[in-house]
Amino acid sequence: MIEQPRAKHVHLKLSQFGGLDVVVPKGYDSRKIPAVVAARQTWLRRARARQREQLRSLPDEYFERQPARVRLPALNETYTVLYKSTAGARVVYAEQGNTLEFAGPVDDLDACAHGLRTWLRARARQALPPWLRQTSLALGLPYQKTVIRGQRTRWGSCSVRGVISLNCKLLFLNRPEVEYLLIHELCHTRHLNHSTRYWALVERKLPDYRRFEAALRDAWRSIPRWGEE
Repeated sequence: MIEQPRAKHVHLKLSQFGGLDVVVPKGYDSRKIPAVVAARQTWLRRARARQREQLRSLPDEYFERQPARVRLPALNETYTVLYKSTAGARVVYAEQGNTLEFAGPVDDLDACAHGLRTWLRARARQALPPWLRQTSLALGLPYQKTVIRGQRTRWGSCSVRGVISLNCKLLFLNRPEVEYLLIHELCHTRHLNHSTRYWALVERKLPDYRRFEAALRDAWRSIPRWGEE
């Protein structure tokens, strides 16, 4: 169960590899969730069938838990990944140019995936806040600060205080899609909703925003399996 303060209804959402996320309003009675899921079984079966078909079209590299290469299209970066088995309680990384070396109990695929996600968040903290700041200045839409997270159900969000949260997995998207997401969240500093006035502002800042909005709905395909929590 994932609580979202701005949610008005219960939403069911399949995660990238078939898990079910139940998004609920703040304070929702969790005891009601089994009945909600039971009532949506027909939709759930069809959604999972569609997802299986979509997964079959993905290249093998997206299913690797210990990839030899990592691509970050948002930054136009590609990294060679090396794994070195050493003593230690956890997998740690070292970055040298376009090479990443992970050391520790690298035979543990879950530990490797965790190490990769730790590196991904660090790279996102380096890259996304300056990008958001530049976009903010260009649009004339100020905000308070940036937070980098690894959300499962959202690419980004904006709080009532103007704090913008960005998903580190945005680095797997293409640059125009990330730019749109930044514009989307910056426009929420003026309208903390999806009202007609909000979308009018988005359209003024990015007239062809609709094609990027549609692209984000299928952008989960860009996230490799190790990138999911």
